[in-house]
Amino acid sequence: MLFDHIVSSSTLSGMKGLRGFIIILALVGSTSFGQQPSQEQPNGPLPQQPPQQLPPQQPNGPGPEQPRPPGVGTKPQAPQQNVVAVPVPMAPPQPNGPVEKSLVRITATEVAPDYRAPWNAGMLGRGVGAGFVIDGNRIMTNAHVVSNSRYLTVERDGDPNKYPAKVLFVAHDCDLALITVDSPNFFKNMQPVKFGGIPQLESTVSAYGYPIGGERMSVTTGIVSRIDFQLYTHSSIDQHLAIQISAQINPGNSGGPVMQNTKVIGVAFQGYSGDIAQGVAYMIPTPVINRFLKDVNDGRYDGYVDLGLTYAKLQNPAQRRYLGLKDDGRGVLVETVVAAGPCAKLLKPGDVLLSIDNHPIASDGNVDLEGEHVEMPEVVERKFKRACNSTPCRRI
Repeated sequence: MLFDHIVSSSTLSGMKGLRGFIIILALVGSTSFGQQPSQEQPNGPLPQQPPQQLPPQQPNGPGPEQPRPPGVGTKPQAPQQNVVAVPVPMAPPQPNGPVEKSLVRITATEVAPDYRAPWNAGMLGRGVGAGFVIDGNRIMTNAHVVSNSRYLTVERDGDPNKYPAKVLFVAHDCDLALITVDSPNFFKNMQPVKFGGIPQLESTVSAYGYPIGGERMSVTTGIVSRIDFQLYTHSSIDQHLAIQISAQINPGNSGGPVMQNTKVIGVAFQGYSGDIAQGVAYMIPTPVINRFLKDVNDGRYDGYVDLGLTYAKLQNPAQRRYLGLKDDGRGVLVETVVAAGPCAKLLKPGDVLLSIDNHPIASDGNVDLEGEHVEMPEVVERKFKRACNSTPCRRI
C-alpha cells in the first residue's frame, strides 16, 4: 500500500511529525486526483459529532402547547369548507318491476344479401338483440336486429322455451321494427310498457337488454348527456332526433328499452365502437317512436318525408343583405333539387326556404326539426324567396 511505503521510507524521527505528514498527503491526494477518501479510519480519536438537540420537555400539568416541527406527530389540517348540498340522482327502475315482464330476448338467423352478386345465397349468421312488449301483442325492437332475418325466435324471462316470431313492420329510415308471436300463451302474464316523454339533461336513465357476456337480463345506468340530431347508422343516410346517454350499450342491447320512472323514454340502437369514444351511446326518443307507431296504424309503413334538396345556411350578414333578407335569423339557401323529388316543380337552386308548414326555418338549417312532424299525406306549405331583390316572395 501507498500508506505503508511512505511510512517505511520516512526518515523523520518523531511520531508527531509522521502523523502530520501522513494527514497532509492523504488530504492532497484526495483533492488532486479526485479519489474518494479511504473507508479505513486513521489511528487516534474520532472527530466528535455535534450534540443532537432534543425538543424541550413539556412541564407537568396543563400549560401552553409548544409548536411542533412540521411532519412530526401531526397531520396537515384541511381548510374548513362550507357544506354544499348535492342533489341525489333519481333511482333507476327496479329490475323486478315491469321491465322483466316486458323485456324479451330476440335471436335472429339471417343471411346478408350480396348486391354485387345477388345470385349468391350467402352464409348464415346469428345475432342477438332485445325487444319489449307494447299494446296489441306486439314487440318493438330495432330494424337492424331483424333485417335480413330468415328465422326469428323470442324468449321471455323465466321461460325456457323459444317461440317463433314474425316481422310485422320494418322502418329502415328510423331503425325501428315491430314483430309478433303467434303462440297464444306467449303474451300471457306479459305487461305492455308505457311511453314517457323526452327526458331532461343530466337525468338518470337505465338501459335493459342482453349484451355480450351473459344469457340473463342486464341493466346499465347513466345520465342524459345530449339531445340532438344524429345520423342513424343503419341506413347511413337518415338523420333524426337522438338522445345521447352515458349508460353502456353493447351488442345485444339493440332494441332494448331505456327507462325512467317505470316508463320507456327510448330504444337503445347505436354507439361508438373500439377506442373512438367511451360512455357515448344513443337511443331513439319517443317522438320518433310515436311517429312510427302512428304511421303503421293504416297497415303499412310510408316512411319519412324527404324534401329532395340540399341547402346552405344563411348566417353571413353580407349574404343576407345581398339576398334582400331581413336580419331575423330565418331562411336557408337552396343549393340543389332532386329531379324526381317532391320539390322538383316547386323549388330551384338559388331560392330561399323560409318556413315549412307554417313553422319558421332558422338560418342555421333547422329544417329537420320541423320535418319530424310532417307525414306523407299532409299538405306541406312552403314559402321561399327568389335570390333577387326585385322578386317578391311567392306562396305555394
